[in-house]
Amino acid sequence: MVKLSDVISFFKQKQAVIIEGDSDLNTLIIGGRNIAEANSNEITFISAKYKETAEKLLSSSKAALVVLDKSLLKDVQNEKYNFYLVVSDNPKNLMVDCLKFYFVEKIKAEIHSTAIINSKIGTNNFIGAYTVIEKDVVIGNNCVIENHVTIKSKCIIGNNVLIKSGAVIGGKGFGYVKNEKNVWENFPHFGRVILEDDVEIGSNTCIDRGALGDTILRKGVKVDNLVHIAHNVVVGENSLLIADSMIGGSTTIGKNTWVAPSTALRNGITIGSDCVIGMGSVVVKSVEDGTTVIGNPAAPFIKKK
Repeated sequence: MVKLSDVISFFKQKQAVIIEGDSDLNTLIIGGRNIAEANSNEITFISAKYKETAEKLLSSSKAALVVLDKSLLKDVQNEKYNFYLVVSDNPKNLMVDCLKFYFVEKIKAEIHSTAIINSKIGTNNFIGAYTVIEKDVVIGNNCVIENHVTIKSKCIIGNNVLIKSGAVIGGKGFGYVKNEKNVWENFPHFGRVILEDDVEIGSNTCIDRGALGDTILRKGVKVDNLVHIAHNVVVGENSLLIADSMIGGSTTIGKNTWVAPSTALRNGITIGSDCVIGMGSVVVKSVEDGTTVIGNPAAPFIKKK
């Protein structure tokens, strides 16, 4: 817990505009909550998308402090509220900064006694219960690898990487060829999985090692729970892959691309940078930079005038 006065000082240091309210500056703040549910010992925020309902939400809020999008100030500036208002161009980002500074528990470096580690790892890492790290794995510094994670041999994990419980990194890919007897035979997988710095992997996500090349997630990629990334996939910096997505083998995804929930990307295609793949889409063709596609089969989304 932290005093409201300290929270306000934090926002002042961020050069935010403060509009005083009647909240007691000695109030102990326990965290944040959405504006409809926030109590007098919590902080909250309103972004620009709530323009139509901002006044109503503010009038009924019991929060100690509200971070308000600057664009909404003209709609509420004649009102007097009990809480403090913090005015910002990026209220959500500012709210996140405050919550992380005061209320997010810092994970201490620790290796659980049940973890099985057969490789040399970096410093200041957290390795959870029953996690298995096989031989010839490289793990950087300041990583959090939660419980029941499996990291197969020869994978490379960068710095500041988060891998949530149940994920499997570097398993053999689903690659088969028919032999002379017309029977399916597994294609050997000699490649690696490489997770660059600041990558995050969700629970129960599976990322297959490359066959003859590598599967690579570039710096800052974020992957949700229950995602499957097949062999030889390359994902560009700062792209997001959301829950229940399936990325087919040898597919390339560019930078800053959003892959929405329950999508399927065919193997061997290229998704450009700055793209949006809409929810539930089945993508069977390559997608150019900056394109939004949706549907089955996916096609460019064109807004009606």
